[in-house]
Amino acid sequence: MLTRRGFLIGAGGLLTAAFAKDAQSFISRTGQPLLASPAEVAETMYWYEGGEQGYLLTIGPWAFCPPPPAWREFFASEGIGHRTEPETHSIWEKHGISPEDYDNQVDGWFWETRFDLETGPCARAYRLLKQLDLGSKLRRGSDGPHLVFCEGDVANDDSRWVDARDELTLSFLQARLIDLKLPIRIAQGI
Repeated sequence: MLTRRGFLIGAGGLLTAAFAKDAQSFISRTGQPLLASPAEVAETMYWYEGGEQGYLLTIGPWAFCPPPPAWREFFASEGIGHRTEPETHSIWEKHGISPEDYDNQVDGWFWETRFDLETGPCARAYRLLKQLDLGSKLRRGSDGPHLVFCEGDVANDDSRWVDARDELTLSFLQARLIDLKLPIRIAQGI
């Protein structure tokens, strides 16, 4: 017989009705999400107050886009070959950069767009959470706890980010990450 305590709210084993009740009680008492810690932690997902639709989520601390490096530094850090003739030809086709330009700074538009879509802490959280099976409870856009996937909504804004609607959403998200055996802990950003 299925009891209320054993009923699964999400796709995983930790998101039970009992967990939801415990999380709501904890939030009422402390004003903080109930965040269990995974057995292993390799990465931290931070939450920040002031998101457009709740709490902004990032992988690693929130940061502005760093200044662009020189192309040569960029190619080396990304493991992009840039010394042989076929490699320089490939770079010319992809970026319009010739060896004479390798010591120039990476184009600002390219660098910032890459940060907003791929490498920045907000984009990393967006990309990770978008690909995970989070279950319907966290994906649903209702009044209940859920994540809000956002994309830039003004001209020339390529940014992507995720907001957690409330403390209960943060609690459910941490439980789901543990269910998925991902070594990611959620912590409040400073």
